[in-house]
Amino acid sequence: MHSSYRVAGKMAGPGAGQRVAWVAWGICVSLILAATVIWFLEGGNLLQYAHIIFTGIAFGLFGTVGALIVWQRPRNTIGWILCTVGIGTGITDFSGAYAAYGMVKGHLPLPGTDVFNWLGNTVWPINWVLLLVFLPLLFPDGRLLTQRWRIVGWLAAVLAFLSMLASWLSLANLDLFGKVIPSDFWSSLSDNFNLLVLPLTIAALISLVLRFIRAKERERQQIKWLTYGTAIMAVLIVGSIFVLNDPNSPTYALIFDLAIMLLPLSIGISILRNQLYDIDRLINRTLVYGALTVILAVVYVGLVIGLQALLRGIISQDSSVAIVISTLAIAALFQPLRHRLQRVIDRRFYRSKYDAAKIVAAFSATLRQEVDLDQLREHLVAVVEETMQPAHVSLWVRPTQHDGKRSAWGAHPLSSRHTEAPVLNE
Repeated sequence: MHSSYRVAGKMAGPGAGQRVAWVAWGICVSLILAATVIWFLEGGNLLQYAHIIFTGIAFGLFGTVGALIVWQRPRNTIGWILCTVGIGTGITDFSGAYAAYGMVKGHLPLPGTDVFNWLGNTVWPINWVLLLVFLPLLFPDGRLLTQRWRIVGWLAAVLAFLSMLASWLSLANLDLFGKVIPSDFWSSLSDNFNLLVLPLTIAALISLVLRFIRAKERERQQIKWLTYGTAIMAVLIVGSIFVLNDPNSPTYALIFDLAIMLLPLSIGISILRNQLYDIDRLINRTLVYGALTVILAVVYVGLVIGLQALLRGIISQDSSVAIVISTLAIAALFQPLRHRLQRVIDRRFYRSKYDAAKIVAAFSATLRQEVDLDQLREHLVAVVEETMQPAHVSLWVRPTQHDGKRSAWGAHPLSSRHTEAPVLNE
């Protein structure tokens, strides 16, 4: 499947590839708009309408981001993968709405309901394999880490084909060797083929980890963006299940739609605009405020429960007093706890930044006390070397007034330190 993408990219020029991508985007958006209209015909409350709209936006983002990537980088396979997923999600959304209107909601069956239902079940294995296997396997430049990883792609393509074949056979009771095999058997077999994709997903993720270890700075930033978006998406989906305790509620469906949007958005930012945003700072702030929110929530609940138990029987309005005291305690703990968490996270996950801050703070203290210029020169060069790790350090001072000669605090080559300029374009 990966080879077909590359062959198509080589046969069509950049202009032809861009036109194909925008045609795919048009098909995706048209299918999603048609599905949205059908879903709205069923009526519902405000949350259900919001779920329909956000589902369409989430599905449409795959095709939109894919078209934008192809528009700027037509040779990147990731854009073509997202375009294909966009068409697949559009077909799935439309077939689901079309079949539900005719078969589930009690209306008269619409023409071709069985065909659209079959089409939706057919494209689902393709989306499944592209998102779970090919996306992490080829991200971010659209090429395999090494040619040995082709086996993972071929196995995933074979499983997708077998799943689609079983889905086709489920349309009718097949007579095989004189025995009728019911359609339920083929549907179950198709689901089992989809589950076999999960080990290949683990292999693809291992490939992504190895790529991150070997990558240079720009490619690492791109992988961090994908990881960040995927992690937030997983936290929202799993957290809403535990908090709401009802995966079928409209609120959970709305949170699920918002979480799914993060995947194409993080991919688009990582490939098209990764250098406009500091992902390390974003991850740092997410870790700090995420941990802070969890700790303060636990402390708040513990204080409310504990104070209610202590004040019960002493005063009549124990609940209100406990809430007020707990709120004041949380307000007092916010800043000290935030600074403490910032130091802990910097020390654990951003060691170089933490060490650099300590070195600069120590140099500031030395600067206030040092009067010997030679010693000050040595301290300054050492601080620059440890914090910035340049390839070469040179230090000059202005000429003194009494001799008018220009003096220099010499050049200090650091041959063991090398810096690499980031690659701005692929």
